[in-house]
Amino acid sequence: MRCCRVPAKWLRPVTILAAVGLLLGLFGTASVAADGRPAAPPDSLTAAEVAFRLRYDAPSPPPARDRWLGRDKATHVAVSGLWTLSTQYVLVNKAGWTEGDALPASAAAAAAVGVGKELYDATRPDGTASGRDLAADAVGIGLAIGVIVL
Repeated sequence: MRCCRVPAKWLRPVTILAAVGLLLGLFGTASVAADGRPAAPPDSLTAAEVAFRLRYDAPSPPPARDRWLGRDKATHVAVSGLWTLSTQYVLVNKAGWTEGDALPASAAAAAAVGVGKELYDATRPDGTASGRDLAADAVGIGLAIGVIVL
């Protein structure tokens, strides 16, 4: 029994979303305040910075840069790929969808989780949202689609 059908035309929007994530990762993103202007650094110190300065009487070390190759990017690739594969499995084997109908939905679900995570990161005080994370998500989704299509 099929509960709903996902049209095959969803593949194009998912591909566009993955390409946008890749482009954002290539060109980087700048932190932006709510009014659209570039965000200024915070005026006050965090508790960790206060403790560091009191203990060592020196400024805290600079934040780690967002590298292309690292544990964070590997985690993004793995989680988005596994999310795509698991969603595909559930839709095909449990909901009775065809593989062609479930593929765009599973890719879109993983992309939505990745974008949602970056939107959440953008709301954090330290502003750690990253276009490179979206690019890593797109790579994971692409690898999973390759496994599914095989």
